[in-house]
Amino acid sequence: MSTPPPAAVAPAISGIEAAVDRLQQSQRLAGLSIDWPGLKSFYAAGAPALWVGPTGYSALGSQLQQQVPKALAAGMPVPADIQAAWAGLPPLLSPVAPVERAADIEAMMSALYIAGAYDATSVLGNQPNPGVELLGSLRNAKDPARAVAMQFPSFHMFWRLHAVLPTYVDYYQRGGWPTVSGTEKIEPGDKGPRVRQVAERLLATGELRTLGTDPELYDPALEVAVRVFQKAHGLNDDGVIGKRTIEEMNVSAEQRLKMVLLNLERMRAESPDMEDRFVFVNVPSTELRVIENGVTTYHANAIVGKQSRKTPLLRSVIFQAKLNPDWSVPAKIAAIDMLKHELDEPGYFASKNVRVYTSDGRQIDPRTVNWKEVKQGGHFPYRLKQDAGPENALGPMKLDFQNDHSVFIHGTSAPKLFAKQDRFFSSGCVRVDDPLGLATFLLQDDSSWNRERVEDIVKGGKTTYAKLARPIPLHIVYMTAWVDEQGVANFRNDVYKRDPRVTIPSGLTVPTLIAQQEGGGSAPARQGNNK
Repeated sequence: MSTPPPAAVAPAISGIEAAVDRLQQSQRLAGLSIDWPGLKSFYAAGAPALWVGPTGYSALGSQLQQQVPKALAAGMPVPADIQAAWAGLPPLLSPVAPVERAADIEAMMSALYIAGAYDATSVLGNQPNPGVELLGSLRNAKDPARAVAMQFPSFHMFWRLHAVLPTYVDYYQRGGWPTVSGTEKIEPGDKGPRVRQVAERLLATGELRTLGTDPELYDPALEVAVRVFQKAHGLNDDGVIGKRTIEEMNVSAEQRLKMVLLNLERMRAESPDMEDRFVFVNVPSTELRVIENGVTTYHANAIVGKQSRKTPLLRSVIFQAKLNPDWSVPAKIAAIDMLKHELDEPGYFASKNVRVYTSDGRQIDPRTVNWKEVKQGGHFPYRLKQDAGPENALGPMKLDFQNDHSVFIHGTSAPKLFAKQDRFFSSGCVRVDDPLGLATFLLQDDSSWNRERVEDIVKGGKTTYAKLARPIPLHIVYMTAWVDEQGVANFRNDVYKRDPRVTIPSGLTVPTLIAQQEGGGSAPARQGNNK
């Protein structure tokens, strides 16, 4: 048996080091900060081409050409010189192009990569001389495509938060803001020194433009500013300054800066996984959004998991809506919550259309079971299933997506809970306030679906599966600081205690001023404040 010929090996691109010399001498990129020695040493060590090959752009080169415009569209501040150089690259590289031409393009793309990469341009970048380091880490990365996406993040929320970083550095450098004393409630029309403390606190961060003629009077202008602050911190924006509002006002500028830094890291890590269109559930803000090209196209208030049964963080794809869903009760919920309901309210199972099954699948009458003995025995030997209908815990609709946690996005039979300020009540699932509106929105790619048809099916009571014509990615995340589409910085409590301790980089800033607490000298409004 003859030995097969060896597989053909594509020839390497030669002359890249010389191409780097030509590019540097041409002065085409003279306005950019480029680590030329590092770039030369990378290729002098025999590193093969990253971006081009004998048959055209490599997969990585093609990705980089697509990634930079996406990052620009998301808000990355790429210098105009780099943008112009990117635009000058040929969209396609002919397989018959001279090797020298391929080497020149390789040199140009590497130079632009190390000049524009996040780790080279951001104040938080960790590569002070990033030529050989950035290219070397890319060459050695287990997932080079992800590494490129991390250097040119295309997640709009990341860049909106990044844009206010200097503002919060400035707050911290100035020593923060005044605090508000006491915990007693302050309402519109009240008067006193604590009202002035509130006014000076909000003047420092821009919610209030100027002190009123009587700074100790809680006047309408201050009420508007308080409502803006409350909304940005997840509080009921009723203008009443209670304990929670005061607590949020008294969180230090140092802590807010740390929250910005922490969530920038989170968002950058999430960025490579964010598609152009996706469902976004942020647990701390108890909200669901559909985001398309960085813009919210649908918004819903949500209820998420309580601290003892946290909503899991996950990525998946929503593929169908189930109207009039029944509910196979998870074992833990059946043994704890549902059993408690039946004990507290005998006949609960029957009144809520909950069917009880033995381990061998036989349905039994729940009224024939001594539920107190079941509780005392410490073992729940039954399986529960709730029929579709108004009493069903999932409400009129649930969205299906693959996950290992048996959680869904669904409605609720207890809509009054949406009026609560803090909505952490579920056993891990995400409940939304208008489930039929959400279903209609996600089904709109199929012209046969509209709100009227959805409502008619729900009224009919029949369980109906509606597959999405365009399945949509789902991201359930945990972010305690972000900037909304109106440019307002938002902060939320770390309810699940997931925020690790953060150290402010020593080179970023040093506190230089102590906030003045009394007198009329409040800090000036900051450039780029969060109003």
